[in-house]
Amino acid sequence: MSGHLDRLSRVYSEETWDVYELLDRSLEPRGREWLHDLATRYIPPGSVILDAGCRDAADLILLVQAHEATGVGVDPVAIHVERAREAVAAAGLAGRIEMVCGVMETLPYQDGSFDFIWCRDVISQVELLDDALSTLARILEPDGRLLIYTTFATDLLAPEERGLLERHLGLVASSLVEHRVEEAFRHAGFAVEIKEVIGSEFKEHAEERSHSGSRMLLRITRLRRLRSTLIQERGEDIYNHIEANLYWELFLFLGKLQPTVYVLKHR
Repeated sequence: MSGHLDRLSRVYSEETWDVYELLDRSLEPRGREWLHDLATRYIPPGSVILDAGCRDAADLILLVQAHEATGVGVDPVAIHVERAREAVAAAGLAGRIEMVCGVMETLPYQDGSFDFIWCRDVISQVELLDDALSTLARILEPDGRLLIYTTFATDLLAPEERGLLERHLGLVASSLVEHRVEEAFRHAGFAVEIKEVIGSEFKEHAEERSHSGSRMLLRITRLRRLRSTLIQERGEDIYNHIEANLYWELFLFLGKLQPTVYVLKHR
């Protein structure tokens, strides 16, 4: 009994509670804008930029504006391309940015067409990764750079958690494996110039400003309570996908997933 009481004294001691106070202080995490700061090193004025997997073209618009550049955004999802074209037009950049609905592995551009390639949160959903990277290597100018931000599964993921992520309708399991992706870089003819593990920093940054993590936890609890209704109305595959996507966000906080940034160059 005395051992248990000693442990209770440690639990409620100042040296324990002081740690919680320490954890309430920001560690000044970087936000996603750091990626743009990194890209700036490799984009001289007048560059031609490719955003591979551009979604709504928000990143491409910022890069083109910041560097007096021109650009191409490619995305395989038609609704993304439609929204991107609207955003480009609203930014007054329709004459400097071209939008293409397609996939990386079949881009028709000539060798060395782009000075810089931006690829954020994309390759984890690319099935033909070797072919896609080989195409990017071909159309990247010999002295150009490819910036990739992607996320890997870690050993902290339990088997059932890996199974949960497999229900995500977009993820490709092999593209979440660090050594497999780095092997694909080498196979395509790329060398790693910079590799930086971001970990939970971007998520911490967002949570401190917008409480996005709290919103995600609320969504998980509400999703479970609405399970029967959502499966009936939307289908079990959609329910499973949304659950996997929400847990993806949680796993980023917990270190079970590892966001990583690469800057690649030709070997």
